[in-house]
Amino acid sequence: MSFIEKINSAACTLRLKNDWLKIFTCPVPSSDFLSFVGIAIIDAPQHAVLSLLYDIEAATEWVWKTKEMRLLKELSDEESNEGRIVYQLVSAPWPVSDREIITRSQGYVDPETSEVFIKLECVADFLPLNDKYVRVPQLEGAWNIIPVSENQCRVVFRLHIEPGGEIPSWLANIAVIDTPYHTMNNMRQMVKKAKYMTPVEAPFKKSSKDVILNYEQFIKE
Repeated sequence: MSFIEKINSAACTLRLKNDWLKIFTCPVPSSDFLSFVGIAIIDAPQHAVLSLLYDIEAATEWVWKTKEMRLLKELSDEESNEGRIVYQLVSAPWPVSDREIITRSQGYVDPETSEVFIKLECVADFLPLNDKYVRVPQLEGAWNIIPVSENQCRVVFRLHIEPGGEIPSWLANIAVIDTPYHTMNNMRQMVKKAKYMTPVEAPFKKSSKDVILNYEQFIKE
């Protein structure tokens, strides 16, 4: 069972709450590093959020601390794992080394509710190591984008990272709410751009069973 499926709101701590955003931090078994759950109401159509998520070149404008993001490979339907392989370079405060993250993303849509689920998994060995940076060895996360109305959606962002290298867990855990807060705050502004009003043609699988929910209790908190 994955971290996304195991996550339990009873073990989590509400760290931030305002009129549009809630952020929880959650312990992960066998890890010293906290995960987070961010839940935001975004005043934009669901398709605008999806268009932004698929605009990899724009990631440096809104994904917190991202210095570079690029597409490494589009996985075709003929392969066993459809989706995309993406490279991300994340800046870290001195004296901590910058981190490289390589992920595979796979998208699913519930044909009955139109909820979109994008699963993120680490594929750390997809490229040879680069001596300049520390390669993140483990990551698991997800985006859920749920239409609320024609011009509003709920976005759930969940992530757990084992950062690798030498970084004290207490330091990483102090800053763990920065990523969802700044990323989702930036998203609120970015989705207003005209170019995201055009729906993206994303090859999401139509499958309700692959859409992992497990966030209802966080919304009620």
